[in-house]
Amino acid sequence: MAEETRAEKEPVEGGRRGRAGNDAAAPTEAAAVSERPRGRFGRRRGGAGVAGAGAAAGAGAAALVLLLSRLVRLIVGVIVAIIVVAILLTVLDANASNTIVKDLHDAGKSLVGPFKDVFTNKDPKIAIAVNWGLAALVYLIVGSIIAGLIARVATTLRPAPAGRDRGRA
Repeated sequence: MAEETRAEKEPVEGGRRGRAGNDAAAPTEAAAVSERPRGRFGRRRGGAGVAGAGAAAGAGAAALVLLLSRLVRLIVGVIVAIIVVAILLTVLDANASNTIVKDLHDAGKSLVGPFKDVFTNKDPKIAIAVNWGLAALVYLIVGSIIAGLIARVATTLRPAPAGRDRGRA
């Protein structure tokens, strides 16, 4: 009786648990090796060999390029946010002697350097709002174009799905 309980708990060849006296139901080792797992819709998964290794490398490169595209979008978003906050602090008369206000204004000023005095106005607050707003818009547009081009490169690196006929319905 103790042997039957132990036989029920121990796995047999092929990775399945057997029942006492029912070893015929367990697959043979050769059948377990030749039978690959099936994915959704009954297609076999894995075992693609050398072609699968190349596809995995292409997918990894595409993932890295997409990560770079996301990083560019993040950096552009932070730059635009700094410029917009600096505009708001200037227009709303924030305390210029405050360290945070001063640091944000200095960071905004260094980012919008080329856009200084594009538009002139008698009121310096309006001039800053317009010129720095233009700079933020240009950063946003150019950054989005660059990130989009990088993401497009990722789609060319991504391998086509293997074994699928796109012509069939």
